[in-house]
Amino acid sequence: MASTINEIIKESLEKLREEHLTLTPDNYTKVFCQVAKNRGVVMEDCQKVEKFLARLDTDFQQEAKRHKVANVDELLSFFTAKLNRLNPTESARLIQSLVLMSKRVLQAMSLLPNRRARTLASASLERLDVTQNHQSVELIKDKWFDFINEYDDSFMKKLDGFGPINKDDLESMVNDIYKLLRKENDDSAVYKTLAPLIIATLTPSIASSMNDDLATISYELRNSPEVLGSVAIQNDIRQFIKKRIELDKKEIQEKISALDKLLDDINTKILHLIDSSEHSTREVRGIKKDLEGINFSKDTFESIQAKLILIASSLESETSTLHQKMVTNQQTIHKLHTRVKGLEHALAEAKQEAKQDYLTHVATKRALQTEIDRVEEAYIRYKIDYCICFLDLDHFKNINDTFGHEAGDVILSTVGKILRKYSRQVDFVGRYGGEEFLIILPGIGLEQAVIFADKVRKVIENFKFIYKKERIAVTTSCGISERKAHRTKEEVIEAADKMLYQAKEAGRNQVKPSPQ
Repeated sequence: MASTINEIIKESLEKLREEHLTLTPDNYTKVFCQVAKNRGVVMEDCQKVEKFLARLDTDFQQEAKRHKVANVDELLSFFTAKLNRLNPTESARLIQSLVLMSKRVLQAMSLLPNRRARTLASASLERLDVTQNHQSVELIKDKWFDFINEYDDSFMKKLDGFGPINKDDLESMVNDIYKLLRKENDDSAVYKTLAPLIIATLTPSIASSMNDDLATISYELRNSPEVLGSVAIQNDIRQFIKKRIELDKKEIQEKISALDKLLDDINTKILHLIDSSEHSTREVRGIKKDLEGINFSKDTFESIQAKLILIASSLESETSTLHQKMVTNQQTIHKLHTRVKGLEHALAEAKQEAKQDYLTHVATKRALQTEIDRVEEAYIRYKIDYCICFLDLDHFKNINDTFGHEAGDVILSTVGKILRKYSRQVDFVGRYGGEEFLIILPGIGLEQAVIFADKVRKVIENFKFIYKKERIAVTTSCGISERKAHRTKEEVIEAADKMLYQAKEAGRNQVKPSPQ
């Protein structure tokens, strides 16, 4: 036995050196007991902790094992901690804190979007408020154990089909679902894609009278694709298609009628040619009969030669006559065709002149009224605001009296070019009368319209109007009004005219309202 003890001591010292442990009583005792246990030697000193633990209550034994109490010092520390925790005052405080914490947890759980959890949390709070004893706590604990044991969250898997959703946090889950639903219901991208396609499908049309209606719908779709979702624009498109089909049918019928008339005219001319060549036909038949009547065996060479020359002369005469008549008729047809082309060109120019001022090349007053009706309809239906800008050249009568009307025409024409250059593509510029112009500015507010008008005023003021090597100073006054500030379109125009009057009364060469 002594030799075994010596071997255990020797092995323990070697193990301390291998593990680089300091040779202290605690380290030595721990290693010694471990080596002895490995060798199967039971040492009474190594069984002290187990003997002491065996005398304790079962709960204390299990708690000591959980804390891995391995030696006497650790056992004393364990007992000291237990004695400190058994302080009645401290225990009461701890229990009170735990109850309060439980209430706060239950209050938080009562806010969760789970009906069974809310009901159980409310019932638990009521029991804790009324009775706080071991039986109540055990009952509450069992109820919550049943809830956890029976809780089934398989319904959450239904969300997987919608896309990536964070199911670890309720707020994140709701936000993810909201984003997915919002993305699914966001039709703006679809409208932006469909709008050009719808415009393209509406564009081909035989009836040119539909171009103005098409321009109105195209403008609305390009600037506000989302209006495709409104019933009003859908009805407009349906009415446009229905009207275009009717007008296209009418246009085709008119063109077919014109073709029928032309074919009848050609048929009449062909019949006339046939009738006019009836005599030639009889002559040709006579010539053929003469050829058949030539007897080459009996007639002399001189008589045959004379008959052939006569037939050739007759053929040449008849052919020449027919050709001359056909040339004459062809010339008549060409003259008629040229005249029709001239009339079509004159009609196109007349239509253009009805819409465009001949001098300034901006819209006429009649075209202005049509455009005002169009933007007013867009305002009423879709609340697309617009502004009216009246622009009048200052002291224009003096310019005409001083430099002549030809100089005045040059200035008006140049001002028209300036207005066309500095206005947007969607703006509509027209000559309202004399030296007065009107600009329709859709889709902008009063402040932006005033900035535009003041910019044009400065350009005209600084522009070098030169007539016969002499510079003419030209200024302009402007009046602006905004549609949404008035009840009717007539009031908008009247308000812009009043602003123009105020600009002239204030000294001219300015914009009213004044820019900020």
